[in-house]
Amino acid sequence: MPFDRASRAASYRVYGMSQSYFTRKLTGYLDYKAIPYLLRRFAGGNRAARDAGWPGAMPVVMTPGGKFMWDTTAMIHHLERCVPEPRVLPADPVLRFIDYVLEDAIDEWFYRAAVGSRWFYEENHRVGGWELARDATHELNFPCDQAYEVVKAHVTATCEPFGVTAANIDSWIGEILRPWFRVTGTHLAAYPFLLGARPSLSDFALFGGNAAHFINDPLCRRWVDADAPAIVAHTHRIMEPEDDQFGEWLQPGEVPATLIAILAELGRFYLPWVSRAAVDGKAELAFASGQRVEIAVTPFLAEARATLLARYVEFRSDALDAVLERAGIRSYFADYVDHAGKLPSYEKPPRPALNRPFGPPWERERAVR
Repeated sequence: MPFDRASRAASYRVYGMSQSYFTRKLTGYLDYKAIPYLLRRFAGGNRAARDAGWPGAMPVVMTPGGKFMWDTTAMIHHLERCVPEPRVLPADPVLRFIDYVLEDAIDEWFYRAAVGSRWFYEENHRVGGWELARDATHELNFPCDQAYEVVKAHVTATCEPFGVTAANIDSWIGEILRPWFRVTGTHLAAYPFLLGARPSLSDFALFGGNAAHFINDPLCRRWVDADAPAIVAHTHRIMEPEDDQFGEWLQPGEVPATLIAILAELGRFYLPWVSRAAVDGKAELAFASGQRVEIAVTPFLAEARATLLARYVEFRSDALDAVLERAGIRSYFADYVDHAGKLPSYEKPPRPALNRPFGPPWERERAVR
């Protein structure tokens, strides 16, 4: 049978990296939906994407029709319109909002610990960092050792603005990341996915960080193996969805204590910080270790927070408020409804302008050279 190159050309093209948090979030979704795609190694050097207005966040996707789009949350919503089944957005409004809360935190909060854990622990960046640099040489036209140093210098320079430094990384791991592993692992030991027996939007966010960082980088993997082996099993289920059988989401009104514990965990650091920072422009994070760091909110995160509050307004009910109250986090939404934004439209391939506050590594190297 002759090779059908035309059928491959009709696939979505995902420009990203297999060691990239958000690339893996999107490819996990595409694999689950059985949407044909090609993954192309990408360090930011696609001229056509830049000319289309791509602001720098990985991945960027070219549709079969040749249009570029970006931002994983927006792209998944758009693709849900194009390929409705199997659905990844629960119909029940309580579960739907919980899904959005979890996805928001995983995308905006635990991403920081992922990047910091890779680049501030040598054992991790000697594996995950090297893999990232190796694939970047597809576009960075110099030896891998040099690419490794360029990528390392770029990414570590972007860490301090979002609150993670070599000095405080142990506090991030001990007080934020590993407690998150434990509560999430306890829940996933009882349920195959976050909202029941089939994956939802937040599962792909969770998978992205795990597949790219926490299950990939050696020191992180040992933490997960010790704290929450069920997270490893969750990662493998989404990595090879064709080998799994999927059931249904939780029933309306069924929010188990293990899921409440996950929501409550977000109320320890992330929700207090983002609620203040989105209003004041910045807020302080205080660790039990005594370390403190003031973190400014980016325009992108401020917009994401406003969208999440708009979703709270959309889905608010006594049932939802009761769940949020059980978790101790209702005030972080109910007290901020005046800051709600507008719900985005996903009819067209999305191209949000605020998708990335930092430039890609090839851009930094070009400036140095």
